[in-house]
Amino acid sequence: MARNVSVAGQKFAAIRRERYLTQEEFAQRLAMSAANVRRIEQSDTSGMHFRNLRRLATLVKTSPKQLLERIGVAEQTLSDGAPSGDAADFPWGIAEDSLQPVMEIAHFHGVSAAKTEDRMAVQRAAIIVPQSTDRRFSVTIDGDCMEPKYQHGDVVIFSIDAAEREGIIDGRNYFIQFADGDNTFKRIFLDPENRETLQLKCWNARYAPRTVERASIKLLARAMSKQVLDEAC
Repeated sequence: MARNVSVAGQKFAAIRRERYLTQEEFAQRLAMSAANVRRIEQSDTSGMHFRNLRRLATLVKTSPKQLLERIGVAEQTLSDGAPSGDAADFPWGIAEDSLQPVMEIAHFHGVSAAKTEDRMAVQRAAIIVPQSTDRRFSVTIDGDCMEPKYQHGDVVIFSIDAAEREGIIDGRNYFIQFADGDNTFKRIFLDPENRETLQLKCWNARYAPRTVERASIKLLARAMSKQVLDEAC
């Protein structure tokens, strides 16, 4: 089992800013790479190795458990006691049943945020994410249409239930599947004068907006987070 916890990127970044450290200085104090610090800060939710969490707790003069309560996401608990019994393989006495529950969701490769002809062949696999009752799936992004928020190769987790529950939120990021089977990843903007049309935009200003009929959309799923794999150092 991977010894990772899920942390909120903005909360992780807030700790660095409170100490007026650059990302490079922060990385040096945590014995991490600056690229790893950047990836965690830029992600809504990111996996963080227990070793790095413990270094951060030492830096801010708190316990790993208290730190996780501040920057963690979902249900995660840590024991600050000494390892014992079956927990000896886990830092700070973490037992397997105290780790955040996880689940497997479908993962689609090569779905482009730009043009259909730029896409690679779509393959289906699976990834592990924190447990949820939402219908979710993940997609690997091809191309630079959604940069700088989403980079080529990012794995983005989408929720079908969130889109159905909330409706379309102006300016948010969605996986869109059309009735003809085409699909894309874009920001959606509502047309105040015609509620039956939607404007699809990239974060990258080099790409022109696209207007579509609401009736042409077969499936919507809202982007929830990026999956970022934490490096060992």
